[in-house]
Amino acid sequence: MEKYSLIVDIAGITTTIASNPFSYSSLLCKVKFIMKIRSIIQNLIILCVFPMNSVQAFEQIINCSHIELCKLAKLIILENELQGLKTNSLVNITGDPHEYEPSTLEIKSLISSKYLLNGPNELNPWIKKINFQRSKNSELSTLTVIFDKNDLNFYPRASTEELSHFWLYPKIYCSFKIKIENEFKKLGYNIIAKNNCATQAITLEANLTKVLSELDLPIILTHNALLPLLISLDPKKNIRSIIAIKGSGHHEEASTLAIKKMYDALKSKQVIWIEETGIHVPSNILNKIRSTDIKIRIDTATSSEQIAFSTLQNLADQLSLIAGKKQ
Repeated sequence: MEKYSLIVDIAGITTTIASNPFSYSSLLCKVKFIMKIRSIIQNLIILCVFPMNSVQAFEQIINCSHIELCKLAKLIILENELQGLKTNSLVNITGDPHEYEPSTLEIKSLISSKYLLNGPNELNPWIKKINFQRSKNSELSTLTVIFDKNDLNFYPRASTEELSHFWLYPKIYCSFKIKIENEFKKLGYNIIAKNNCATQAITLEANLTKVLSELDLPIILTHNALLPLLISLDPKKNIRSIIAIKGSGHHEEASTLAIKKMYDALKSKQVIWIEETGIHVPSNILNKIRSTDIKIRIDTATSSEQIAFSTLQNLADQLSLIAGKKQ
């Protein structure tokens, strides 16, 4: 009896299947089997040829409890070309971050997320309850970045509440970057990019120190997120006052001592005000800004996704312009 042939290409290998013309179903079964084998071979070839960083067998999403953690994680992903690894912020902070409380939907997402990247408790005080609930489920993975002794020694006058704004403290930022890279390594990702963070941090802080040395005016910050950094870098800290009105604690208001220091600074004919946008400051404080004063507005709650220290570079540029006009 005459037979018919069907030529099937399996991952570049041509195979001929012969079959009786009256056994169509048999031929179809053979073709389906061959196609399955072809798919398996192709997947094996891909996994052998390409490293894990280039091709992931599945997509992993690292959810974050704060947008700045996601930005730092995303920077690491881009630097190391970690294909298949993505970030997603589960909390949409609007308004003053110190007054923000997550919604019911956000809380549910934080508790149930397969992978959750957290910062110190001071960054999100409500995260402690989230972590407690997550600890009850062994299938969930929580990647937590916390302060160590070295971090606290970088800026000795800073509280952990102030340092929790890690994107405003170059050395803390670099330390957190290493810690997140280590968490990614635990997940099986290969960190191959050279870490130049420390060099960038030193350069930026040296630039800020130089600019501050060229200014003699008192500086009043509406919020203390930047206070320890500026004091630690200011070569004139013993003869020039740098004060902050509002603290970094959750729901913390301006203290009587902070108000007194503000009035002492205002004894100078001119001061530099650094107003942090998005942080609620009582109008009776902002009304103290005089026409002769110099005002800088800066968003300390939001940084660039692709440029480290973008907020601080913006501040350095504005202070540099002021210093140039004073000369």
